[in-house]
Amino acid sequence: MSTHQCEVCKEPATKRCTRCKSVYYCCVEHQKLDWKNHKKNVCNDAFKADQHTLHKQEFDRIIKKYKLDTEEKSSQIADFLTGSSGSVGVENQVSAPEFAEKFGTSQEEAVVFLEWIKVGVKFKEEALDVAKKSGFSR
Repeated sequence: MSTHQCEVCKEPATKRCTRCKSVYYCCVEHQKLDWKNHKKNVCNDAFKADQHTLHKQEFDRIIKKYKLDTEEKSSQIADFLTGSSGSVGVENQVSAPEFAEKFGTSQEEAVVFLEWIKVGVKFKEEALDVAKKSGFSR
């Protein structure tokens, strides 16, 4: 007997959304009936969160595989990303092929690495903006 309830009728359910895996249904008809609401309110957020986690895990794997977390490599990466200007150039200056060649990664790994760096830079910029608006930063 199932311990899960159908999202639509609350009866026992064994089928679940294959995308987000967070909602159960007793039948295909109920899944179809709930799809617009589910996709808009549940599935997209869960899917995005899952993709975020997978991306971070791949980033961590790349760092470990190529030993990019050493002080020497970290400094080289920082210099490579900021260039001589001192500002982060990930968005418009650094290409995945250049990164791959310099640090010995595949181009696909370089894309993952650089995209995750963009996530970190965006987070830092947003946090600094909030701090400035709150009066915690000069």
